[in-house]
Amino acid sequence: MGFNKFTLNIILRSVLLAINSLLIAFLAANSEWVFTFIFLCLLFILQVYMLIRYSTKINRDLANFLIHIKEQNTTLAFSKNNLDKTFSGLTKQFENINNRLSEIKDQEIKRQNFLNLILNRVGTGILVINNNQEIVLHNMALLNLFEIYENTNSKLILERINSSINEFANLQPGEQKITTIHVSNLTRRILISYSEIKEKNELQKIYSFHDIDREMTDYELQSWNGLIKVFSHEIMNTITPLTTVINTLSECLTINGIEKEINNLDIKDISDSVKGIKLIENRIENCLNFIVKFRQFSDIPMPEPAKINVNSFLENIIEIYRSNFPAIQFINNPTSNPLAIFADEALLELVINNIIKNAIESLFKSDNPKIVFTNYLVNKHIVIEICDNGHGIDSSIIKKVFIPFFTTKKEGSGIGLALAQQIMFSNKGNIVIDSGTHGTCVKLLFNSNN
Repeated sequence: MGFNKFTLNIILRSVLLAINSLLIAFLAANSEWVFTFIFLCLLFILQVYMLIRYSTKINRDLANFLIHIKEQNTTLAFSKNNLDKTFSGLTKQFENINNRLSEIKDQEIKRQNFLNLILNRVGTGILVINNNQEIVLHNMALLNLFEIYENTNSKLILERINSSINEFANLQPGEQKITTIHVSNLTRRILISYSEIKEKNELQKIYSFHDIDREMTDYELQSWNGLIKVFSHEIMNTITPLTTVINTLSECLTINGIEKEINNLDIKDISDSVKGIKLIENRIENCLNFIVKFRQFSDIPMPEPAKINVNSFLENIIEIYRSNFPAIQFINNPTSNPLAIFADEALLELVINNIIKNAIESLFKSDNPKIVFTNYLVNKHIVIEICDNGHGIDSSIIKKVFIPFFTTKKEGSGIGLALAQQIMFSNKGNIVIDSGTHGTCVKLLFNSNN
């Protein structure tokens, strides 16, 4: 409707211009109507000006509105008098669009603030740089890692990082590198990761800086705490009965701190003394066994890697257990294309024997007990998987199973899985345990490139 009124207005103005032009042409040859001629000429110019102004006003307002959108400026206000009454509806639409853009901008600001809040809660330093080597984004963890003041400008931040890390600018996309930095006379090891993304045809370089020294220190403290608890337990288990035995021997062989004469020793004194000596021998033997096991854990021989066919290697081990434990199903699922790993065969056999031993113990009172062996290739890793359908490991315990000498078994030594982990690490592999009510699965991971 508004556009029809606009068209009619243009036609009316054009008709008036045409009539005015005809009058000017008619009076141009008549010298008696000079002033009228001049008036009509001025009126013609005014009509042309008004027509141009009227026809271009909506274009000017629309252009002004689009410029504000381009500059992301939503402060432009439209009054009802901005446009001709013919286009009063368009003014309302401009206001609606402007309000919607304002809402979108507010939401974008909220999202950006939320993103900044999350980034500042992350312990890993994040740095995003564009093609012009300008910082697009960074978080507080980055500033804290390099001890940079919060209000430091982007140029100084990059200079500080470049001066601390020589390899910073030479990283390739997807590359990770552990390096050492020196900040305020302190040395830290950090893991740098680098990746790239394209946003609106602009390359964004994303760096992450992870302080691994703190994590390693926390893990070491946990390990030492576990070891201290185990050693304290073992020492107390040895000292407490020895103290009791010594008191018993003292009562058997002395009276009020004075040695008994041979004539005063009776059969019970001699019998109790012999029992005490045997108990001391037993505790000393247990303590020596503990020390032997500790030396076994701490003195793992250097591996001598050789090529091992996984299918035949597992089948040879499983065959021994099949004959010794006929009540348990030992299921081997060999691969159609045999996989080969490079590892120390004797040490790897020790690892698998430890895992099988634990699996057999977990199958006590289980219906249809079975242990399933599988090997496969995934993500450039060769995996040997050993799963049982036993009672599983409690979630509060599973995170401690690799701590040396930690055990929940009455006769356990607590070095089986810790020793297995050490052996896997020495063979450039890893060990992962997944356990629940369904049973336990242990995965041995080897690099397929070895």
